[in-house]
Amino acid sequence: MGAHTRGSWTAAVLTALLGVGQLGWAVGGDRATTTALVLAPLSLLAAAALARVNCLESRLAVVLVATAPILLTALALTIGLPGQSRQVFDAAALAGLVVPFGVLVAIDADRRIRTRRARTTGSRDDDPWRSRQ
Repeated sequence: MGAHTRGSWTAAVLTALLGVGQLGWAVGGDRATTTALVLAPLSLLAAAALARVNCLESRLAVVLVATAPILLTALALTIGLPGQSRQVFDAAALAGLVVPFGVLVAIDADRRIRTRRARTTGSRDDDPWRSRQ
């Protein structure tokens, strides 16, 4: 477990925002999707886990729930989801790409801060293959 950084808090907030947005897309609107209904609670749980404990498992869950909408949106915009025609690029599609990319950027910022912190304190926690003395 690591201490929270600005990047981890930002990723937790953006993931929660992503989950609320997916819940909105799943329940209402003209483009209600089952994938949004599945990903919404997973995004909210991952955001809560990251806000509670900044560990590898919670960061991995956040990366997975942020990557899924990016891939699904790219698929919907290029060739269309299975059984559907191509979607148009509008504000909802833009939000469906920007927010998950923001989550991934925040997770990477968290990684950089933790690595820099480990190097300045003399800890070699960032190198698991090095033998401990």
